[in-house]
Amino acid sequence: MSSVSQAFTRGLLFALPLAITFGALYWFFNWSESLLSQPLQFILPQGWYVTGMGLVFGLVLIFLLGLLVQAYLIKHLFCFMESLLERIPLVKTLYGSSKDILRLLGGEGQGELQKVVLVTLHEDIRMIGFVTNEQVNMGMGEDIIAVYLPLSYQVGGHLLYLPRDRCEPLDMPVQQAMQQVLTGHIRQSSTRESRKRNG
Repeated sequence: MSSVSQAFTRGLLFALPLAITFGALYWFFNWSESLLSQPLQFILPQGWYVTGMGLVFGLVLIFLLGLLVQAYLIKHLFCFMESLLERIPLVKTLYGSSKDILRLLGGEGQGELQKVVLVTLHEDIRMIGFVTNEQVNMGMGEDIIAVYLPLSYQVGGHLLYLPRDRCEPLDMPVQQAMQQVLTGHIRQSSTRESRKRNG
């Protein structure tokens, strides 16, 4: 009985996205044709209108609207929303941290993290960190750098001020190291296991 339910579930998982996709396309085709066919027949010369022009014109309108919204409305609205969020103490912290992490994962904020290092905390305990400032003046005459240690599966981390000799540079891209830390190194391990099974 379980095999029957599993087969049904697999079939549903395969068919449902197809049904939603083609259903949405069919709805958009009918909607654009019914909404735009009359204006197009009025604008175009007699006999020029062909079924399907409403869909094409609808796609063009959506594309132009996307350019307009991206250039003006959303840009200013987003800046206004961010300014409001930055006035709320707790929301400011959560929103700022999550936005920074998403920017890092998207490759936009890699320039702010100078390099990846392996930090020795105690004997054989090590953590991956990201150098945020290599010229820290703590007034102690030591060669101190600022290292950010993100936490796995949550928004947040620790900022440590460490002697440079406690940090070992790693030849690893910032984005790859950040993904590895945030996923608890599970993603890379699961990829290896799947390759072994397939191999």
